[in-house]
Amino acid sequence: MSEYDDEPAGLLKPLPEPPPPRSRPPDPPQFPAAETPLDDQADLRRRILRRRHLRYRRHPRRTPLVRHPLHPLELLSMAMRTARLEPARVLVPALVIFGLDAFQSTWFTEISTDHLGLESVTTAVIFSASTLGLTFYSGMLERLVGAVERNQTPQPVGQVLATLPWIRLVVAEAILLVVTAAAALFLIIPALVVGTLCALVGPLINLLDCSVPEAFRRSIRMVWPHFWIVLVMITIPLAVEHEVVVLIKDLVPHERVFLVFFTNFVMGLSFGVALGLVEVSLTERLVTGAHGPGNDVRSEDAELPGGAAAT
Repeated sequence: MSEYDDEPAGLLKPLPEPPPPRSRPPDPPQFPAAETPLDDQADLRRRILRRRHLRYRRHPRRTPLVRHPLHPLELLSMAMRTARLEPARVLVPALVIFGLDAFQSTWFTEISTDHLGLESVTTAVIFSASTLGLTFYSGMLERLVGAVERNQTPQPVGQVLATLPWIRLVVAEAILLVVTAAAALFLIIPALVVGTLCALVGPLINLLDCSVPEAFRRSIRMVWPHFWIVLVMITIPLAVEHEVVVLIKDLVPHERVFLVFFTNFVMGLSFGVALGLVEVSLTERLVTGAHGPGNDVRSEDAELPGGAAAT
């Protein structure tokens, strides 16, 4: 028996039941918020940008290209940097080409002409012979170092010699020799004009891989807008070389043939290397828009007649 057995039955009260746990009231229904004026502006801006993007994809805007004018100092800088980077490719073929040219000039002026009594023809032929060597040298030089002007890796020398258009260069030289000599027989001015307009024939044959008539045509069209630059930087120095060679020939006795040969060789080598590099730099600048080693190629500066597709 427990201690609560003696209690009356009505005096015991049941314990109160614990209150039920409070349940979380349901969340109020979510309704989309009303668009504010700022939301309308943002949506309108997105639509406008989307339309502009689609319009640009259909008709992209072309920014106007700014052409950099050709300057003689730029050509000299391009030529000097190329010579510093590739001295062997510049000098080795020059030694061979202008050595043979000096031998040819010495033989003609000191032996054949004097014995045949053709002194009146000497002036016309020396200038043409100088152009002959320079045309071939500039054409070969373009294949050797033209890629350097465009910041590209030049071809190996063996590949250059195997793929060089020898026949086209020789034919172009022969044509230029005959035309320049014929012009020089009458007046020196026509010879200077012809030599200026055809100054880029050799490099163009290599760079564009075109035929000889096409190279002459493109050379005339490319040089004509820059006639005075080409005249001052290529043709006049070539004429100065001719006059110096003639002056030394007149001062040196005819018995000293080796001295005449040495003079022709030194003058031809120095002027030929400088003028050949200028011709290559000028051709690369006008055809591809190159600005020399260390600078990017700018296609907007190309002035190739017939459009860029010709390259």
